[in-house]
Amino acid sequence: MISELVQAFELANTELIVLSMPNTTVLDVSTSLAKRWNVDSDDLIGKPLVKFGAGTLSARYVGGKSNKVEVNYAPPLGVQTKAMFTSHEWQDGEARFMLLIGAHIDTEQVDHSIKNEQRLNLAIRSGGYALWDHDFLTGETYNSEEIRDLLGYEPDEREISFQHIGDLTHPDDLAESLEKKISSAKFGQNVFQTRIRIKTKSGSYSWIESVASITRDPAQQKILKVVGLSRNVDEHMATLERLKNSEKTLKRTQAAAELGSFNLRVETGASRVTSEMAALIGLGDAMVHPNLKTFIKMIEPGDQEKFSEALELAKMGTPIKNLEIALKLKSGEITWFQVTMDPERDSNGKVENVMGICQSVTERKALERKFHQAQKMEAVGQLTGGIAHDFNNLLMVVMGNLQLVESYVKDDERAKKRIRAAIDAAEKGSDLTRRMLAFSRQQTLQNKQVDLNDQLFRMQDMLMQAVTAMVDVKFIPGADLWPIKADVTMMETAILNLCINARDAMKPKGGSLMIETANRYLDEEYCSKLEEVSSGDYVQIAVTDTGSGIAPENIEKVFQPFFTTKGPEAGSGLGLSMIYGFVKQSGGHIKIYSEVGVGTTVKIYLPRLKTVEKIVDEEIVGDDAVPEYKKKARVLVVEDNDSVRDVAAAMIEEMGFDVITAINGHDGLQNVENDKTIDLVLSDVIMAGGMNGPELAAKAMKIRPELRILFMSGYAPGSVRQMQDLPDTIDLVNKPFTRKDLTDKVMKALAA
Repeated sequence: MISELVQAFELANTELIVLSMPNTTVLDVSTSLAKRWNVDSDDLIGKPLVKFGAGTLSARYVGGKSNKVEVNYAPPLGVQTKAMFTSHEWQDGEARFMLLIGAHIDTEQVDHSIKNEQRLNLAIRSGGYALWDHDFLTGETYNSEEIRDLLGYEPDEREISFQHIGDLTHPDDLAESLEKKISSAKFGQNVFQTRIRIKTKSGSYSWIESVASITRDPAQQKILKVVGLSRNVDEHMATLERLKNSEKTLKRTQAAAELGSFNLRVETGASRVTSEMAALIGLGDAMVHPNLKTFIKMIEPGDQEKFSEALELAKMGTPIKNLEIALKLKSGEITWFQVTMDPERDSNGKVENVMGICQSVTERKALERKFHQAQKMEAVGQLTGGIAHDFNNLLMVVMGNLQLVESYVKDDERAKKRIRAAIDAAEKGSDLTRRMLAFSRQQTLQNKQVDLNDQLFRMQDMLMQAVTAMVDVKFIPGADLWPIKADVTMMETAILNLCINARDAMKPKGGSLMIETANRYLDEEYCSKLEEVSSGDYVQIAVTDTGSGIAPENIEKVFQPFFTTKGPEAGSGLGLSMIYGFVKQSGGHIKIYSEVGVGTTVKIYLPRLKTVEKIVDEEIVGDDAVPEYKKKARVLVVEDNDSVRDVAAAMIEEMGFDVITAINGHDGLQNVENDKTIDLVLSDVIMAGGMNGPELAAKAMKIRPELRILFMSGYAPGSVRQMQDLPDTIDLVNKPFTRKDLTDKVMKALAA
């Protein structure tokens, strides 16, 4: 619209200067002004209008509240020129302008006036404008024929006066009407602009843009007349509406993608950060809108130099892609951004702007950390499990042979003492391997239905003794607690470990320890942020202490094996890693909440058992429970480790049974096929040679359905899951086992 207005003044031979606001830079001048000043328009366009006398083009206001402006042009060579103008503010969309309107050339000559009027009318029509004026003294309104065209009326079809326009104005736009603006005009305010909806003949509303100028009584400043131009701007407003919708869509898209941007003027160093960027860095509500300097100050010290170097490269024309930086928000939280910088060049190829796009990648970084942590834990778990498996076999050989030798030196107390010390050391090693296997989720769990409240009630005395009198223990059982299926021994060990950790965290003053149970539902939204956790029903046990708490940087490390903040004499660092492995292997979830100086809560979630089983008390079978097998039972020992096979066979011979051995699953199956006198097969679970223990058991029971099976294992990878397809009567003895452990399990299997 501004270009069309300049054209109208151009055709009317009116001196005009158009200033871009707020920097008062000359945007355009009329030809008549350039001729009178004897300059080219290009000599003036782009120059700032400064304070009077301070430069080539300067100005000063004449009078306190007057809108008269005296402009001074001082060319480098030539005569200084002064001219008087009337200033008017102008709004075109979001752009603001100042119009300095001077005199019409040759206005004293009538023929020129006629020509000017003709030219002005032509300019008005070519710009789609309709001319009108209203006399406030007589109440008469003059409308050019184009006014009726704007509103869809035929000539003389309806009177359209200045006041009638108010009746046709959309109710929501009445406050913006010319009538309202003129009636409340202040002294010195003579030019007005509006965009309002006016009802047309068809009953629909059209957007009409009007610009009007008033004349006043010089003495009383009373408004005498208003002259205006109006035109239809439906298409322009539709474009603005589409632009607003596009901006809204862009803002929503940026918010969803967590995108923000900044712009840097290379020459001046001026910068701008978008509102979306301000919101992302937590300064959306700041009193002062942040700029790029504010953004850079928030970057973590280790990344500030990296960002600054990249910015300098962008200023020199090098695009920057996928630069990752960390920022520290006012809250102390660290947030991560991926930054792209694009240099923008002028027509001469010189970089004038740097446009930066920042996307928050904090969530991605968190997922990456979790993934790397899970990979590390998995790798450590595999290593730990492999070591523990081999170590278990070694301990089995050591413990088994020591116990066999012990029976041979019954009368030598010194030898028995040394043997017992060695056995105790081996048993401690066995406990260590059990913890390592628990962390790596490769232990053999013997799950059964458990009422957690009942189990905790049975453990109360043991827990009270473990935490000592300096700790006040409270049990808060959940109502109508769901049953779970878990390994009771491992669950008790986990709870005991948590209570001991809590006790140590409250030393030396003591404190309060609270153990709570409750039914919980973990929804999909919560579980989606976790590894290997499915939504559903869980039974929660929470252990809360009032101890020293865990530092934030150690929270993610506490489940790693051998990590501990205690002294070397206080433990192995396998307690929490063992609990973590047990919970994960049981299909559960574990979470730690801690605040330094306040305390810690560890929450364990174990899956709800939805199919309640009938609980049958197990009879403990002793040496004399099945005496008929003492002389006639025949046991096949299947084990691929020679030393373990030898010691297991020796232990069974000590029980008085007949023993044969097999070196792998295929060899064992061949023995079952050829020897119908075998009563019991004692088999390792994991064996080399292509057939593991569960596969051997399944095939052997097809040949001999009445055959008893007993497994031995200290290691539980995927093949143990095949045991679920075998009868419930098949039991398992954990390596390394004692003579008593093996005797009890063998007697129970034979009696099954």
